[in-house]
Amino acid sequence: MTNIEKPSAEADIAEVARLVSQGKRVTDPELLRRIRERSDALRREMLRTQGLTNIAVDLVREIRDEE
Repeated sequence: MTNIEKPSAEADIAEVARLVSQGKRVTDPELLRRIRERSDALRREMLRTQGLTNIAVDLVREIRDEE
């Protein structure tokens, strides 16, 4: 069995940028899976270190106060 390396985040970003610049959608299931996994891991890490932040409520209240 060979050891196949995962593409780096930078390589995945470059591929997404290439597709978008050509007006194409990202449809590769493996690329989408890697993007989702990285996003989920980053979200979990942010929640662990920063906790849940709800800035939308404060922003809406601030906008209402200005009117």
